[in-house]
Amino acid sequence: MSPAWGLRRAVARRFREPAAQAGDPGHAARLATYLGDLLEPYALGAPGGMAGGQSYGEMAAALLPDEPVDALVLAYDIPDVEPGRATATWLSHVCPGGPMALSVSDQGRAGAHTALRLLRDYAGSGTYERALLVVAEQSALPYEPGVPAEVPAEHCAVALHLGPSTVEVARPRIVRGAGPHDVVDLLGEAGGATVVLGGHLAGVGVKADRVVLADPAQPMTGVWEALASVDGPAVVADFDPALGYLCVSAFGC
Repeated sequence: MSPAWGLRRAVARRFREPAAQAGDPGHAARLATYLGDLLEPYALGAPGGMAGGQSYGEMAAALLPDEPVDALVLAYDIPDVEPGRATATWLSHVCPGGPMALSVSDQGRAGAHTALRLLRDYAGSGTYERALLVVAEQSALPYEPGVPAEVPAEHCAVALHLGPSTVEVARPRIVRGAGPHDVVDLLGEAGGATVVLGGHLAGVGVKADRVVLADPAQPMTGVWEALASVDGPAVVADFDPALGYLCVSAFGC
């Protein structure tokens, strides 16, 4: 991989309206049947409606680049309003370049860092140099999950456009079993880089000239939305209390 592989730009968008499918009675009925069948063995009760839900496919499609890319990864945590769609495959079809595409889920906040690590490793192998990482979350959870879960306040998606760049991406670090204050040692001295901290890291005394706090109401996308507003070198750090993952990704450091 060329040392110049990294972040080209980051684009964030909040979606104020629900997906068209979310208001379709036929889709709602099929979704209720599907979710009910999945929930029944776990005695979690009947699913509610997803009238206000959003589609990760539609959200991601709104952030696709005009130029072709080689690889696309969708990272999410909250289920999609359209679980019947193979979203990554569909995005490969509509994205310029027909990229290799996959999804990363069930890792909480670590999902986006895992996706970034995968794309960096793919680029390092000499394939899939130009890439797109889409981090998305929608705010409708139609059932009680039975475990602690943080549901976002709004629908949001962030696209990280990756490829030849002077803003090199270091290999993301994901530490399991860590606590919020372990981020101080993990980050070390950030120097002139802006440090973006997830909601559960607010108040931790990191050594940095500038610290930006992500919106705590957006568990998955908060840090990446904040990154999109930062100029220059940046370090993104997030902590998932449910899974005990401490994650750090550096850009241009």
